[in-house]
Amino acid sequence: MEIPLAVFLILSGVLYLWAVRRAVVLALSRNGVFPSYRWQWPEAVFSMVLASFFVFTALASIGKPVGKIDAASLQSSLALYGGLVLFLIGFLVFRNVPLDQAFGLRTANFLRSVAAGVVAFVLCLPAIYAAQWVAYSFLGHDTAPQPIVTFLMDHPAWRERLLVLAIASVAAPLTEELLFRGCLYGYLRQSTGRAAGIAISSVVFALIHAHPATMPALAVFAVGLALLYEFTGTLWAPIAVHALFNTLNFFGSLYWPDLLK
Repeated sequence: MEIPLAVFLILSGVLYLWAVRRAVVLALSRNGVFPSYRWQWPEAVFSMVLASFFVFTALASIGKPVGKIDAASLQSSLALYGGLVLFLIGFLVFRNVPLDQAFGLRTANFLRSVAAGVVAFVLCLPAIYAAQWVAYSFLGHDTAPQPIVTFLMDHPAWRERLLVLAIASVAAPLTEELLFRGCLYGYLRQSTGRAAGIAISSVVFALIHAHPATMPALAVFAVGLALLYEFTGTLWAPIAVHALFNTLNFFGSLYWPDLLK
């Protein structure tokens, strides 16, 4: 006997919500796994100032004409990401912050982290695309995609595409996770608690992308990354999942652009 589609969808939704709830409980129940470094006020101020700069710059660009995107601007963006990583790490080293303790870089269980990353990725995708679908439905499906997506669809040259891939799959995940999950969330978790820390850092992460239609989805994604960080205790896990997600979106923008709206 065939199961009606509506019943199948309801059962799938219930199963999915149960799996998400179970994953959240597991992530928040692993005491003693999260990096034990105690953030001091200079690192906290530095992180918040840098994050605020990203937010104000992004919000100021909303509604304004998008600057020209070409190979030169992409190379500049790649250099900027590299410079930010070196600047941030250099400051932490100057402050004698032990990077392995601050970000859990020496994971004790590699296979557990990989498995957790796969599960987190699979569980996040439906929620991410559901949030994006709701946002586009509210704003209108004719809402323009992110400028970089339009650029990818309009420029078939592989040089430009490889530059975008390098930014999306390497530079952006490393820089953004180091700042928003590693530093900002690390300090907020210590000072405000996990729930508030996850909420604030996730909203800030969404705001820096300056694209209203994708902000809800990015906030959901950021929550998933923070929970993954909680479960694994290593920043490598959210960096890897962030890179995988951006890579998926890169190829989706090239070959299935309508699925991203």
